[in-house]
Parts: sequence; structure tokens; C-alpha cells
Amino acid sequence: MMKGRSLLRWAGLLIAVALVSVWGHEARSSKAAGDSAAGYADIITIDIVGEMGSTELPPVTYRHDLHTEAMKKLNKDCSACHKTQDDKMSLKFMRTEDGSVAEMKELYHSNCFACHAEQAAAGNNTGPQDGQCRSCHNPRPAANSEWKDVGMDKSLHYRHIAAKTIKVDGQDVNCAACHHVYDETAQKAVWKKNTEDSCRACHKNAPTPVVEGGEAMKPALNDAAHLACVTCHVSTATAGGDTGPVTCAGCHTDEAQKQYKVVAEVPRLERGQPDATLVTADNLKKATLPAVAFNHKLHEAALDNCRTCHHEGIATCTTCHTLAGKAEGNFVQLEQAMHSLKSQASCVGCHDTKKQDPSCAGCHSMMPASSASQQSCASCHNTTGFKPEELEGMSNDVKRAVADAIVAERPTAMPTFRDEDIPETVKIDALVDKYEASNMPHRKIVKTMIAAVADSRMAAGFHTDAATFCQGCHHNSPLSKTPPKCQSCHGKPFEPSKGDRPGLKAAYHQQCMGCHTAMKLEKPQATACADCHAERTN
Repeated sequence: MMKGRSLLRWAGLLIAVALVSVWGHEARSSKAAGDSAAGYADIITIDIVGEMGSTELPPVTYRHDLHTEAMKKLNKDCSACHKTQDDKMSLKFMRTEDGSVAEMKELYHSNCFACHAEQAAAGNNTGPQDGQCRSCHNPRPAANSEWKDVGMDKSLHYRHIAAKTIKVDGQDVNCAACHHVYDETAQKAVWKKNTEDSCRACHKNAPTPVVEGGEAMKPALNDAAHLACVTCHVSTATAGGDTGPVTCAGCHTDEAQKQYKVVAEVPRLERGQPDATLVTADNLKKATLPAVAFNHKLHEAALDNCRTCHHEGIATCTTCHTLAGKAEGNFVQLEQAMHSLKSQASCVGCHDTKKQDPSCAGCHSMMPASSASQQSCASCHNTTGFKPEELEGMSNDVKRAVADAIVAERPTAMPTFRDEDIPETVKIDALVDKYEASNMPHRKIVKTMIAAVADSRMAAGFHTDAATFCQGCHHNSPLSKTPPKCQSCHGKPFEPSKGDRPGLKAAYHQQCMGCHTAMKLEKPQATACADCHAERTN
């Protein structure tokens, strides 16, 4: 048993180290397409010499999982390819530090060829031999990378929090297994409650100094993530615990990710965050709209992860986005950060994406995306009554209390008219000279559509008047229990004097068929003409 566990541990560590090497200095990620249909998630490109400026030969395309399997069969461990320094496994191949171009060439060639030659002499299948340069340095490799990004969504994060196989000495929670900050006094990384942040908050695309001006470096994001995740998985598996993948393909393929267990009801993540907060401009005197009472708790429940809003690190919006824009936020101004339709990270952009759900799309797919009304603006910017100087002097605790109070008063359900106020049927007979009249089951349609969004807090928040829902069809109409009929605006037939406004027949078809299509209704289908009306035969 011990021997088996030892082999598993070493094989896993070999995977971990080489996985990290994928992203280390010596190897860059390979998403470069080859000309073969063969695709693998474990392909990495080794180009340390090229990155040093030598372009004599193309980079090497390397199959990591393939080599891991080979090592397992040979009962070899990580030390076959990686050195150890200060009890830590180096992520670099057969070294702890880089050398010159000549030294790097010699290091790779002598070690790779020696292993391949040894296996060839033993009669085993192995890799290219000395002199077969293009077998490794192939500009047109025979395999493609199908490597896919993997992320920590809310479900996966909770599974790590709840995992009993993750233990942290002296702690009753698992947070310290992954989260840490640098303690300058202790000169080491430690966990501090309620400072947990995204990995990206500290680990960037390239190594960065631990402290400004210091020599010690924080590993790049991919180095840090692979070293932490895979080595933990390996050690847990070695101990016989239930754990995550230990191969490239186990994480970085569509197929593997589809197999991930999803926790449907994830408990709220507690990090000291507020239930609600007041989002104010950085310069209140220049703000043109009232502040926003943001229901943080509601949005936490609705989103897959914190990064949807917090991008790299958990901070207030105005830390990076100001009225004028600043470098920390790529000069994206606060107004755009909140309202840009082109970004799903913005409030309006994200809401607009949600409106593509079939239950919403019946109405919203035919509305101009930029048609924000004063009513919809006021759904968020509803803190009128506070003068800028009052907000400016508020403590964070008071701001939270104000936000809590405003959020508590918001509707939790969409207002609707009474049944008797909704016409049961609407007879469409304006074109009865050509078509049989159509008796549209108006109330049934309205109630079905309302029921589809009855549980939507977003619908409740923005459909603040019972007549708002009517505007889905009765567009350009003021809020009213008795909105105007279609023919009050749409003439029959097309009227050139009214610009591009469709005629009555086109308006009916555009509205009804467009709605059926957007809601993906199977019955009646948008093209089932006779289900609504029959063409006159006399």
C-alpha cells in the first residue's frame, strides 16, 4: 500500500511541477494551432531559448500528461526532471536557476536525449534521439492544444470550503489553505480573516516583487495556481482523500469541466462584506445622478463568482473607476463602468444580458438596447433626498445603514393589474378584408408572461408600475391601464409620411412573431399562421 501511495504521490507531484512549468519562465502556454486534427489539453511549448533571443530552431511542443504516464511506468518521480532547493521543488527543468543560451541548450539536450536513449536501449517506446532535431523542434507539430481555461466559480469554491479533506493547522476553516497576504513583520505569507481576495489581486501575469523595491518575487498567477491546486490535490490523493484532478486534462478540457459536481444551493460566502452598500461617485459635487443603494447580498446570490463585478481584486468600484477615470481602472470612467452596454461587467451590460433569457426576451428583444427611461434610471439612482455634502460626510457605517434602509423598501414582487382590469381577449380584425379575425387570448398571454418572471427580483426592481409590463407590446405608450391600440400608431398599409414606422400588418407580425421567436415558443410557432388566423377564401 505504501509503495502504491508513494508512486501516486510522486507521479502527482511530477504532474504538478510540470504543469507549473507550463506557465513558468521556461515554457509559455501553447494554444498555437497545428495542422492536425489531434488535440490535447496537456500540450505545452518549451521556448526558453527562444525567449532569450535565439531563434535558431522552432520551440518544442511537449506532451506533459504523456510523459507523466511514462514516468509512472518507470517508477520514476519528480526528481527525474526537477531539482530541489531548500526543500522546495524547483519549477524549472533540471535546474533551479536559468543559465546562458548555450547552457540551456546543453541542459535540455543532454537530459532529454539521455533519457530517451536509456529507454531505447531497454527496448521501450521513447522519444527522439540525438540528431532528430525536427522531431522536437517542429514548426508544424502533429497535435493541437485543446487547453481550456478553468475558473473557480461559486460552486467549486464552496466545495473547497466544505471539503473535509482540506485541513489547516490551528484553523477551523479552510480559507488559509489558499488565501494569504504577506506579513512584513513575520516576512512570510499568512492568512488574515476577512482579507481573502482573488488570486489575481496579488498574482499577475508575470512575477512581481513581494514588496516594492524588494528582491523576493511573487510567482505569476498561473505558476501560483498550478503549484497550489495540483500539489494539494496530489497530497490529498496520496492520503487517500477525495480530491480534484491531478492531470492537465482533468481540468483543462470541456469534457472534464462538464463532469464537475455543481452545488445548486451555495451558502453565502462570509467575508465581512455588507448586505447593501451605497455606491457614490468619487467626487460628489460633480456627480450628475443620485448615489445607488446596491443590494450586495442579492447580487452575490445571482452571480457565479465575485469577479463578475470585482474583476481582479475585491475593492470598492471607485477604487479603480472614477468620474475622470484612472490608470488602475484602465481609464474606464465610473459612468461607463456602470452603464456600458458593451461590457458584461457593467451593471447595465450585465442586466442587458439577463434580458436575453426567453422569459424576458419576448418584450426586451424588440426594445432598443439604449432606451433607458427615467423610470429605469430611478430604480437604481433612488437616493434622492441626500445632498452631496451629506453623503460626503457620511461614515461607511452610516452609508451601509442608509443603503440597507433603501434596499429594504424596494419591491420584491412585480406589481400587476387585477385580472378584471386585463382584457380577456383582444379581437384583431383590422385586416378582416383579407384575413379572418384573430381572437388573441390577451389575459392568458399576459398572465403567462408575468408568471415566468414572478420570481425575478430584477423584474420586480425595474417593473415598478403595473403598467410597465404593458409597455412590452404597447411600446412608446405612456404608463396606462388602457394603453392605445396598435392601429392608433400603425396605419394600414405602410404610410410613407410616418418614416420607417411599419404598417399595421407588419407591426402585428413583427411584434407577435418576434415575441414568439425570442421566447422560443413551440406552440404556436412564429410561422404557424393558421394558429392565429385563417386567410379569407371569399
